[in-house]
Amino acid sequence: MGVMDRMRSLFGGQVMPMSAATSADAQRKTDMYWRLALPGLGAGTMQIHMPKPTPRNLRQFARTPYARRAINAIKNPIAGMAFDVVPKPGVTITDQIRLRADALKAAFNRPNPDDSFRSLIEQVMEDTLIGAGAIEQRQTGNAGQPFMLWPVDGLSIDVDPHWDGDPRAPRYAQGLGQASTVSLRNDELIYFRVNPTTYSPFGLGPLEVAFQSIARQLAVADYAGKLAANARPNVLLNLGTDISADQIQAFRGYWRNDIEGQGMMPIIGGNQVQALPLTPEGDDALFLSYQDWMVREIATCFDLSPQNMGLERDINRSTADAAETRDWDQAIRPFASLIAAHLNRDLLHGLLGEEELEFRWIGLDRIDEVAISQIWDVYYRTNLMTPNEMRHRLGLPALDSVWADNLFAQTQQQLGAGVKP
Repeated sequence: MGVMDRMRSLFGGQVMPMSAATSADAQRKTDMYWRLALPGLGAGTMQIHMPKPTPRNLRQFARTPYARRAINAIKNPIAGMAFDVVPKPGVTITDQIRLRADALKAAFNRPNPDDSFRSLIEQVMEDTLIGAGAIEQRQTGNAGQPFMLWPVDGLSIDVDPHWDGDPRAPRYAQGLGQASTVSLRNDELIYFRVNPTTYSPFGLGPLEVAFQSIARQLAVADYAGKLAANARPNVLLNLGTDISADQIQAFRGYWRNDIEGQGMMPIIGGNQVQALPLTPEGDDALFLSYQDWMVREIATCFDLSPQNMGLERDINRSTADAAETRDWDQAIRPFASLIAAHLNRDLLHGLLGEEELEFRWIGLDRIDEVAISQIWDVYYRTNLMTPNEMRHRLGLPALDSVWADNLFAQTQQQLGAGVKP
């Protein structure tokens, strides 16, 4: 039984091609954000816009040293990366397509009168890593400047979780005051969210994940700073059990008058004199080990290695290179791909209808040329490919030589038989 036959048996013989289906034939029955429709949340809860929680606290935490380091470790490499607008794979390149691509790239370089592409994308990436990013987009109708883009505080954007896909209906809103609200359609705003779920219309930014960890880090750092700056002694002197209150008072006077500030060694006698420590001393008093652990936890929230946060102990060259590669593959590259995907889907393909072109980062896919060359060498020596077949895979022209169409074994046989190249 073929695929179409199995589908007909499952769906009662009613199988239509995807292109023949209409919106009336494909109405959704499930609810993505089911939690918002639970009883007890109030009638009409699904109809109102929802704000992003705790934006002010997230902004404050973004100014702390380790949060700032984690954000910059992802944001700065992407902001400094070159980009291009190119035809999609398989699209025939014509002069018209090339001109449209050049116009779109120029528009990205000057998205609005105040911003360059770098300043625009830095603001958006900052907001997205904190919690949510947003770009307002407008089509201009000018072939030289097809669109305009403005950065928007993503944490100020409320989302309608019950938006049904109607392009004319507002999906987003920005509250500007108690009585002023700006409504935005889906084609008017690009909304960036990290770690999207069906539980909430908002994503989960790395800083939100690290929120509690950074709060604990600040509390420990504040306590350690006060402890280091406090001149109070760290020990308690116990004069023994057979000491009276008058003797204790006399000893206090002796200590203040003859010892403090005199640089003299105190000498006393008595029964079972003890010095009892009140707090840890040295590095233990500053909780440095706990702070190191906390920094590692924050790095984990951002998918970064501890060395990217300044913890470089016990790191040699090989482990450092491996950690740098892992950071690029697990943190920087996925985030850059998220930005490119939204710019393509919402702006180029959605707003402008440029289905033949796409935004692409230059240098995002790092290629280990040494490893690749070793792979090609294995392919050739195991008689899997000829040189011309490998050149075809690499996009290079074929060599005009009979040796280039030989497998490795054939070349060795001919050389053994005395055939000269």
